[in-house]
Amino acid sequence: MPWMPIRSIDKHVHTMLAKMDSNHMLIIKSFKKDRIVTVKKTGEKFTVIEEGFRNQSIDVDEKDIKKAMKDILELEYPRSHQVMVTEQEIKH
Repeated sequence: MPWMPIRSIDKHVHTMLAKMDSNHMLIIKSFKKDRIVTVKKTGEKFTVIEEGFRNQSIDVDEKDIKKAMKDILELEYPRSHQVMVTEQEIKH
């Protein structure tokens, strides 16, 4: 998927996560690619991996993913105007 405006990313990411199949992941990168947020879906749980300002991994269930992603995107991309969003299957 191409570059997306940061203003609409919150709603778009939530829609993509709701439709995403199990064993898929969503990758959000900044322009310089120095900040990456990866969301992996395994069953009913999401694993959010932050690589940038904070380097951590959290597990979130479906009802809490929208708020968690909003907080993470605001923290990781405070001055970004566009981010790159891609979805791919998790290879084992």
